Amino acid sequence: MQMKAPAFNTISPQFLLLLPIISIAADAAAGPATVCSFLGASYVSYDYCMAVLSSDPRSSTADPHGLALITDDLALANATAVRSTIELLLKNSSDPFIHTCLSHCQKIYEGAISDVRKAANATARRNYAAAEALFDGVLNAPADCEATFSAGPVASSPIVKEDNEFSDIACLGRAINNYLK
Repeated sequence: MQMKAPAFNTISPQFLLLLPIISIAADAAAGPATVCSFLGASYVSYDYCMAVLSSDPRSSTADPHGLALITDDLALANATAVRSTIELLLKNSSDPFIHTCLSHCQKIYEGAISDVRKAANATARRNYAAAEALFDGVLNAPADCEATFSAGPVASSPIVKEDNEFSDIACLGRAINNYLK
């Protein structure tokens, strides 16, 4: 009686069907903690990255590409909120210098919102280099806005907190897109 040796050089069709599932599971395993640990302190801190990404429930199941899209969404929401704050302050400001500065900041943030949308579209197309470049440009918005106030009699702008928050989230958007390129 001759026994047939097992065929180790063949792959079962059932195993081939599992490969996409294994790949998806590996991508999902590279969630926020993995991505945040690779960004490096020169961009954003691990704690900040985790706090921002954890604020969105979608991040718990997102792969790195999904995390980039989430960050784009959060940056867009933040820039829009800054613009809304500016509009509210413009309605309530009677100081001509503050009004002029806020009007300038409003235009800056309108441009930033447009560029964050373009970055989100680039990320969606997996053109991470283009998204990173757009975020790099967007990072100028808060500093440009703050600079308008430095030329006048006020100690600081009324939106310095908002400018700093937008700078941080835009930096995270740049860092994640850089990680993916």
